[in-house]
Amino acid sequence: MTERNEVRPVSDAIQGYAKRAMTVQSEFAEKLIEANRHWFEQIQVESNEAWELFRRFNSTASVAEKITALQDWAKGVTARSASDATYAIETARSLGTIELNLFARKTGSVDEATQKAA
Repeated sequence: MTERNEVRPVSDAIQGYAKRAMTVQSEFAEKLIEANRHWFEQIQVESNEAWELFRRFNSTASVAEKITALQDWAKGVTARSASDATYAIETARSLGTIELNLFARKTGSVDEATQKAA
């Protein structure tokens, strides 16, 4: 009887950890999907901006208008790049936080089961 009682806390601890692992994996996958959507949208925006620059550049004969078109495009690229860098940093931070949740000690029944197993 005592062997069975000693095994129960270990199995409870393993099950608790497995549940936490599945939750973390789910959150991680959701965040990656969100990031992929963002980057696909950014690719579309950059593509549209490039085509707009191409159209404006080829539709004007004046060198001054071409320079203005290039300057406007460069300003837009710079602004979008800063925004993209901020998004990348925040996404990396979020993914790191989600990942750390797997190793964080939870209070409650999981810890009690782990302590009993030890």
